[in-house]
Amino acid sequence: MTQVGPLRVTAHNGAQAEYLVRSRAQQRGISLVGVEVTEAGGGSWFVTVEVEDDEAGKIAAAALDEDTTVMHFRNHPHR
Repeated sequence: MTQVGPLRVTAHNGAQAEYLVRSRAQQRGISLVGVEVTEAGGGSWFVTVEVEDDEAGKIAAAALDEDTTVMHFRNHPHR
């Protein structure tokens, strides 16, 4: 097993920080064995993840601490 982190995640609480990291990992095809969350202050959390050794190389490219791509749509046309 390999531990990676801490990753800094902005969230309302520790449970949401864990959910965000688990969700991003799942979206990127990474299986997490364990997750540890500690408060980092200022509305952010430190998240350390544990993965199988063969998945450790994927973590850096997966950017689990970053938001997924957000698409912005205009609600009103230009006038």
